[in-house]
This record gives sequence, C-alpha cells and structure tokens, in this order.
Amino acid sequence: MKLTELNPTWCSAGGEGISDKDGNPVPVRHGIGVIFDCPCGCDQRCFVLFANPLDGGPPVHDERAQWQRTNDTFESLTTTPSILRSKDKGGCGWHGFITNGEIITV
Repeated sequence: MKLTELNPTWCSAGGEGISDKDGNPVPVRHGIGVIFDCPCGCDQRCFVLFANPLDGGPPVHDERAQWQRTNDTFESLTTTPSILRSKDKGGCGWHGFITNGEIITV
C-alpha cells in the first residue's frame, strides 16, 4: 500500500496565536511530522513526529517518540525505526514501516 492512499498531511506547529508556557510567541514550524490514516483500516490516524523536521529546524520538544526521516515527499518518504500503534497506549496494534513511500506491515 502506498502512503499517498492514506490521506497523508504534513504536520505544523506554532504560529499566530500560539504561545509557550512563558507567554512568548511560538514561531510557525512546517513538516514536524506526518499524519495519515492507519493502514489497518481502524479509522484512526497515525502521527509520526520527525527527529529531523522538513523545515530544517530542530525537533519539536515532545515526550513522544520521534522518527528519523529520509526524503521529503509522500511518494518517497522513509522513516525509522518501525511504527507501533501500541494497544497499551490506546492504539490498534498496527506495526509497520514507511519505506520509499510504501507502507509495509510486519
């Protein structure tokens, strides 16, 4: 299955009206991650946060896992390591990879 079949969108953060905990404006960031329909068909969305965002800035400080990204289009995107939608954390249990724009279930 191709990532492009799963309604992918690049995630953004910050921008107008967004402030940090001290009230300082947070600049807009583009391509901090990707969100797409879960390949298992559970009607949930998968969120993959990048350790190396598309905009070239530092990773977004977040307690969640972050994935290394290679390439910058949905057709060629590769992320590592694998993605696990853990049932222990409210996910559906899907486990797989995004490799060269392909979704590979393991």
